[in-house]
Amino acid sequence: MARSWPPQAEFDEGVHPAVRFFKGDIRDEAVLQDAVEGCDYIFHLAGKSGASTSNESPIEDLDVNCRGLLLLLDAMRLGATEAVIVFPSSRLVYAPKLPVPVPETAPTTPLSIYGAHKLVAENYLRIFGLQHGLKSVVMRITNPYGPYQRPEQRSYGVINQFIHEAMRGRSITVFGRGEQLRDYIHVDDVVEALLAVAMSPAAAGATYNLGSGTGTSLADLAALIVDVAGSGRVEHVPWPQSEASVETGDFCADIARIEAAVGWAPRVKLRDGIQDVITRVHRAPQRG
Repeated sequence: MARSWPPQAEFDEGVHPAVRFFKGDIRDEAVLQDAVEGCDYIFHLAGKSGASTSNESPIEDLDVNCRGLLLLLDAMRLGATEAVIVFPSSRLVYAPKLPVPVPETAPTTPLSIYGAHKLVAENYLRIFGLQHGLKSVVMRITNPYGPYQRPEQRSYGVINQFIHEAMRGRSITVFGRGEQLRDYIHVDDVVEALLAVAMSPAAAGATYNLGSGTGTSLADLAALIVDVAGSGRVEHVPWPQSEASVETGDFCADIARIEAAVGWAPRVKLRDGIQDVITRVHRAPQRG
């Protein structure tokens, strides 16, 4: 097994003797070739996230999210031709303001460089499949959340941002009235889905939405987090232009296709998932 680098500061390599570590960057060809050699499954989770930040730094987003994937696919072509690669795409590939729930057949006209590059990446996978026989599965993930996301990572992961602010007794900032719906999925459900499609021969070459299938408004999410955390407060502020320019309107994923194909369905309810994050943050060792 291979694991990307760096892990969290408190991660102890010795606890996982069956895991091989490769220190490097997704754009480091030598590291990639060593890491993929002999792999059966590859979960490509290295990348740069954030819709508004991608519009501010499009070249960096291109280099990490597109060139990085091309280098990985080329390494697979040379040393792991039988492996299945599972690629995390995004709900942000879809056109804005679509009727919900949104199926995989919906129009794809993203508003951000990040979303555009995810679509480019999906086509890289398709072409490498046609030209070199590489097997891949595309997962268009909605809004994932879970424990251990670093609090300083504020360009994505809105639910984790809200939880960290509430736990510190601070204001949760909601743009506008916060009526837009989002589909939030706990990381445990994400991991189970990724494993399910990787090990299903029928999933090779397919594209799936990966979400909870339930829409929750940002205002309701913020209120729920304050309630579960027992601290914090909700503050509504005007939309900043950088965020308004990439606002996609309501989104809730149609997950019927993945349920039918591999028998996967989400298990973690939103309130339970928020409680899980709060509990595990409290249990984490405090450093510094």
